[in-house]
Amino acid sequence: MTLVDAKVLEELPSLLFRLELNNQQSVLAHAAGAAGKNFVRLLPGDRVEVELSATDPTRGRIVKKIG
Repeated sequence: MTLVDAKVLEELPSLLFRLELNNQQSVLAHAAGAAGKNFVRLLPGDRVEVELSATDPTRGRIVKKIG
């Protein structure tokens, strides 16, 4: 699992988010850990830290909101 920074592009149904990584790659992710339990509001344009899946690099989970 790798941690990378990303930008929220849009919110999808079922609390999924479409993110854009620094290398312009698109990723689907869900909120996990403290972000999921405490219901952190994410809006398009927010910067987040994402843990990418080792088996599917187009999926991940949002670990925390940056700034």
